[in-house]
Amino acid sequence: MKKLFYSVVVCICLAVFSGCSSVSPYDFGDNWLIRENDMPQFFSKFDLFYIGKAPADYGDTHDIQFNWTKTHTNDIFGKKVRVFAPEIQEPDVKNVTAALEYYLENFHAPGHPFVLLAEGKAADLLYAAMKKVDGLTVENGFIAAYLPDMKPKTTAQIANDFYWDDLKAAARGGDYGVIVTWTTCINNEKMDDPALKKGIYCINPLNWKLSATPATAADNIKAVFYMPSHKNRYWRKVEVKNFCGAVVNPEKGVLEVKCPTELLHVFKGKYTRNSISIFAGNIAKNAFYRTQNLIKYREWKNIK
Repeated sequence: MKKLFYSVVVCICLAVFSGCSSVSPYDFGDNWLIRENDMPQFFSKFDLFYIGKAPADYGDTHDIQFNWTKTHTNDIFGKKVRVFAPEIQEPDVKNVTAALEYYLENFHAPGHPFVLLAEGKAADLLYAAMKKVDGLTVENGFIAAYLPDMKPKTTAQIANDFYWDDLKAAARGGDYGVIVTWTTCINNEKMDDPALKKGIYCINPLNWKLSATPATAADNIKAVFYMPSHKNRYWRKVEVKNFCGAVVNPEKGVLEVKCPTELLHVFKGKYTRNSISIFAGNIAKNAFYRTQNLIKYREWKNIK
């Protein structure tokens, strides 16, 4: 097990002397931006655990964070998904681990499919938290962790980090029990980053290939943006079909993306680091596809 033996001993001691009466901040609904545990388990194709925060320029009010989170979860994945998105006041590995652990122990039914989602620095924190918790196995329903723009890693590094749970980097569009990531290079930015080099793992979210097979804008189902500056609150969510294409550059380990530059999709003249928004429709469709593949695999196993 990942948890060290001495921690079990500590818990036993606490149980004896205090009745294990400790309270988690995640016991309370106001520490969750979205917590759909009241939705019947059988109605959910899978659970979605999301860590994310609106860019600093957007503002830091509860409403801004809620709307950003809703745009990146409910508005992308639809109604047949239960969403769990904690509001983490101090974003560090310890607190993200505590939130993920709380979800797994209190809301996740053993074996029910679940997906993890974060990007950028939040993806780094969630990746680190994944290494510390129990329950991230195919047998327990783990489908995939979509972690775009986390710190670059090789396929071997990912496999080694999750050796205990037998998790690997995604190799195609239909495998499960996988980590899915890419480093987004929008309009040639970041190409001089020394961390980007041959051998870095990178998959194309438009065609789910590791090779330099280009995907066109026609392959992009839809992008979903949250624009808080729009005066009409009903227009703050913007959906754009066929937004852009993308191609993997194996020599750099990056996903090269050519984005249009209409101001509607930028904030203060710049794109945000927002890969989930750009590839929203494809990520959602792929999560359902991977989940269905696991369900079929289980049925096949039961028949045998």
